[in-house]
Amino acid sequence: MWNKDKSVILSQILIKIMYVGIVVCCIIAPPLVKMYDERVILMAGLESVFIPLLVTLYCCVPPAVTALVHLDLLLLNIQRGRPFIIKNVRYLRIISFCCFCGAALFIYFAVLRPFAWAIVAAAVFFGIILRVVKNCFQQAVELREENDFTI
Repeated sequence: MWNKDKSVILSQILIKIMYVGIVVCCIIAPPLVKMYDERVILMAGLESVFIPLLVTLYCCVPPAVTALVHLDLLLLNIQRGRPFIIKNVRYLRIISFCCFCGAALFIYFAVLRPFAWAIVAAAVFFGIILRVVKNCFQQAVELREENDFTI
């Protein structure tokens, strides 16, 4: 039977897979970007985006890893039965800032290729969702602390 413990464990496994995915993407990014550049951009007669896209992707790695680390810490607290603590509010805030940082980094590439605005919009959207969830967690922490002081 599916329960919350299995859900948390599944989420933790998916995060570990994402760590591996980031490493793999860092390794295979240059040939993939080169292939994209040769087959899509240059064949269409457009200017090469090899360096700008590669720089954008590699600059997005630190915020992505930071977000994964804090998501992992958040899930660890939830697994330990401590969902509504101030640390989790901080973790959600950091993860949302990572989304906004990724969006800001992709603006650089979106100036060159308009399709990248979709990535910017998605990152901003996720950042906003996380801010709302963070605010809910913050109110839950305040309510829990208030109830702890009530006799």
